[in-house]
Amino acid sequence: MLLWTYQLVFFGSPLLLAALAHGFCIRYEWFPYLKRPLDFGLYFRGKRVLGDNKTWRGLLIQVIFCTLGATIQGWLQEQGVVPPWLAFFDYTKHGPAVGFFLGLGMTIGELPNSFLKRQLDIPPGQRSGGGWGVLFFFLDQVDLTLGIWLFFFFIVRPPALLVLWSLVLTVALHLAVSSVGYVLRMRKSIS
Repeated sequence: MLLWTYQLVFFGSPLLLAALAHGFCIRYEWFPYLKRPLDFGLYFRGKRVLGDNKTWRGLLIQVIFCTLGATIQGWLQEQGVVPPWLAFFDYTKHGPAVGFFLGLGMTIGELPNSFLKRQLDIPPGQRSGGGWGVLFFFLDQVDLTLGIWLFFFFIVRPPALLVLWSLVLTVALHLAVSSVGYVLRMRKSIS
């Protein structure tokens, strides 16, 4: 488990760079012209498909900064800083592609959760009570990881236990990063 933890943290570390960059964009309203909804303002059953919080700015920032992060990982691997057992991939050859799919998976993974919340009349950034609240709290933490595994499952072929462990780590790290973002006023809530 310890080896998997190191590998997963290395694999997912570009997500932290993307989250930080996106947090600064939200906090300081950078690139406001890209703050357009991914759903183009469309409705399904009289309700927004995704809402205003899933934006082109978020998608682009996440893809760009995950790609940058994985490219840096490739450079570090090439310099011999990264031990061979740490990386799932040869980042020197595939770093930008890995980063691109991390950022895309991160965004795509969050969309079904947003869609369900809009259909259940749960406002963006809010929680529901009862069983729905527990379900959405969990989904809010792991949806990006599920989206990432969707893109990488056929490349890495991870064991089920590795995927499960990645979900546990995601919950812990997501809550930690969200708490820091909340303290720095980059987020409106911790979850």
